[in-house]
Amino acid sequence: MNKLTAFIISILMLFGAFGGKIEVKSQFKMNNLSFSDADITEGRTVALNEEGSGIRFNRISFSYSASAPVRAVFEYRQGFGAFKEELLLSSKENRASLLLDGYLGRKTASRLISASFEPAVKGQKCVFSLSDFTCDIQTVPHGDTLYIENENYKAGVSLRWGGGLCYFEDKNSKAYGNLLNCHDTGRLVQQSYYGPLDIEGYENGVFVGSRWSYNPVQGGDMYGNASKLVALEKTENSIRVVCRALDWAQDNMPTQTYYTCVYTLTDKGLAAENTAVDFLQTEWPDREQEIPAFYTVSALGTFVFYDGEKPWTGGALRTEKDLEFWAGKPAFALKSGNSETWCAWTDDSQYGIGLYSPCAERLLAGRYNYDGSKDPDADSTNYVAPLGIFRLNFDEPHTYTYYLTAGSVEEIRSTFQALR
Repeated sequence: MNKLTAFIISILMLFGAFGGKIEVKSQFKMNNLSFSDADITEGRTVALNEEGSGIRFNRISFSYSASAPVRAVFEYRQGFGAFKEELLLSSKENRASLLLDGYLGRKTASRLISASFEPAVKGQKCVFSLSDFTCDIQTVPHGDTLYIENENYKAGVSLRWGGGLCYFEDKNSKAYGNLLNCHDTGRLVQQSYYGPLDIEGYENGVFVGSRWSYNPVQGGDMYGNASKLVALEKTENSIRVVCRALDWAQDNMPTQTYYTCVYTLTDKGLAAENTAVDFLQTEWPDREQEIPAFYTVSALGTFVFYDGEKPWTGGALRTEKDLEFWAGKPAFALKSGNSETWCAWTDDSQYGIGLYSPCAERLLAGRYNYDGSKDPDADSTNYVAPLGIFRLNFDEPHTYTYYLTAGSVEEIRSTFQALR
């Protein structure tokens, strides 16, 4: 096969001409990028010379082992320019991949120029092994939202905004389509954690008139910039997405924090496993964190949750109909021993969307510019964040799972009781 034919086939593969799934259609193994138990304390760079010149790829993937976190930098040729991308590697993992910038725009690289590896902490002793390194063509989904669906539900993640959940539809409802608000990068259902306020050599951003802490947000920043899409996989009923989050109050500033979300759809709703890995070399404080941040359409303006002392026994629910904007307001404290930590936003008929975060200790909720709109792109929205107290620690994955469902309040409660 000549280079022209290979190029044409790779472009057809890129556009999904051989199927609509997200698949790796072409792989070129980089034989020079393989070594074992190398001391990279002082760094190691592998120049690829002309190996693989003329191939097309939009993703690199490899296996590795590391005694400490590693900073990897890949230089490649794309179009008429040379570009570098950084990927931080956890010592707790052994497989990694990186979608190149421009993946969603169907850009491809034509040559990998070099690969460099060094400890994420300068001077830290690090032994590193690398194998199975390939340059791949991964098919690109059509549109900005990637969906999974079954007979009862349809869920979608925003590829342009870090893989945050932007769509959840109950197919049994004739009154609503998408129940989630996706007005901007700060909405969605997504990971967002609050880190240290003071970081040496780091200038904090300002949000709503206040100096803002380090705040990696899955969707992106307050200026509308999107977090970097790092990896993407899809099966019939699940989506796995990895992003490198931007700092909310900064203008297009990548953080040292990576988020992985695995969304799985069942006939009862959606389960989402969220994992955060942070490489910031400043200690985080213990503080309340959103698990997760959750925004709905304005029409679901009534907040419902269990506020009793006998969880999962069918006790009376607490209903809040006219909540104000949540900023500066106290959260609803759940009583000690209350494990029934689900909540729901509903309309006047008691139909709505439910969120269950088993680790929640309090619920921060409110409405913003309430107008009863069913438009998922509207500025008006309702918000809740189940809250838990913890910190992200350097190179220590933090994982939790939340669940979504929809229906009447009784149906929501029943579904979550079966999951407890």
